[in-house]
Amino acid sequence: MNTRKEQLAAFSRLLDIMDDLREKCPWDKKQTLESLRHLTIEETYELADAILENDLPEIKKELGDVLLHIVFYAKIGSEKSF
Repeated sequence: MNTRKEQLAAFSRLLDIMDDLREKCPWDKKQTLESLRHLTIEETYELADAILENDLPEIKKELGDVLLHIVFYAKIGSEKSF
C-alpha cells in the first residue's frame, strides 16, 4: 500500500493534470457542469456494472473515472467561486 505522502503526491498530480487539461485542452475548456452530467451518469453505471460483476480491476478503473469527474466538477466550481 502507498504511504500517505505518496497518496497526497498522487492526488496533487491529479489536480495538476486537471489544471493543465482545463487550460490547454479545447474539449476540457468548454465543459460545464451540465455538459459533464450525462458523462458522469454513464461512468457511474459502468462502476455499478463492475461492482455487480465483482470485477476488481474494472472497479478500480471506474473509480478513477468517477474521481476524475468529481475533480472536474470541483475545478469548474472553483472557477465559478462556489
